[in-house]
Amino acid sequence: MFEDDVEERAEAILGDVPFDTELGKRLAKDARRVANGELSREKFHEKHHEAVVREFGRDERNSKPEGFDDE
Repeated sequence: MFEDDVEERAEAILGDVPFDTELGKRLAKDARRVANGELSREKFHEKHHEAVVREFGRDERNSKPEGFDDE
C-alpha cells in the first residue's frame, strides 16, 4: 500500500519535468533503501551512475563514494 502511494506522489511531482521520471523514481526508491540500511551508498552510486550521466551529462551527486573512479 505504501509503495503505491509513493508511486502516485512521484508521478504527480515528476510528471511535468523534462527529465526521466522513471529514473527519478528508481533513485528515490533506492535512496529509501540506503536510508533503511538495505543498500550501501557505494552500491547505490554504482547502480545509478551511468544512468545519471546519460540523463544529466555528469554525475555530481554527493553520494559518490570515496575512491570511486568513473573513468
